[in-house]
Amino acid sequence: MKKGLLKLVAFSVLVVTLASCAKAPQVEIDAANAAIEAAKTAGADRYVPESFNAASEALKSAVTAVEEQNSKFALFRNYDAAKTTLASVNTLASKAVEETTAKKAALKAEVTQALADIAATITANKELLTKAPKGKEGKAAVEAIGQEIAAVETISTEVTAGLTNNEDILTLSGKIKPAVEKAKAINTELTDVIAKAKGGKKK
Repeated sequence: MKKGLLKLVAFSVLVVTLASCAKAPQVEIDAANAAIEAAKTAGADRYVPESFNAASEALKSAVTAVEEQNSKFALFRNYDAAKTTLASVNTLASKAVEETTAKKAALKAEVTQALADIAATITANKELLTKAPKGKEGKAAVEAIGQEIAAVETISTEVTAGLTNNEDILTLSGKIKPAVEKAKAINTELTDVIAKAKGGKKK
């Protein structure tokens, strides 16, 4: 009778012990995955890739730690380290979202300034074009430069519309920057051509 009672008590203790064994932090894993997805939706993977990758790597590390514990006997599992890493995923992902918002604002300011700069340069280039030499050889060159100015102006118009329609600011930035450089190059070319033409006349 006593032996049966002892077995029953021992069995009960075993059941309670197993029941209290550490369980895989699935809720935390789901939360971390959601945080990563939220960061990706915000565009963190494109705007702040380093921060986004840090959060992603932390998640991978946490999942690996969980899998290692899962492979152990139930009584010896401990998910504390994994939980700590999973908590850091949420922090890192939130940071990436904040940095993305800041990066978008900075790029918007840059694009807005670039549009103002390119507008002024285009106006100057058109004025210089009227002063460019238009001899036999010069006429074709002037026409070609005029086409280049028109192409730059088209890009400027497209980016302005994109900014108004809240299109992807990273894409708009990628379009306007080379256009600004092209406008400056045209300005330099026209200035040099006009200066050479004036120098030739003095001779």
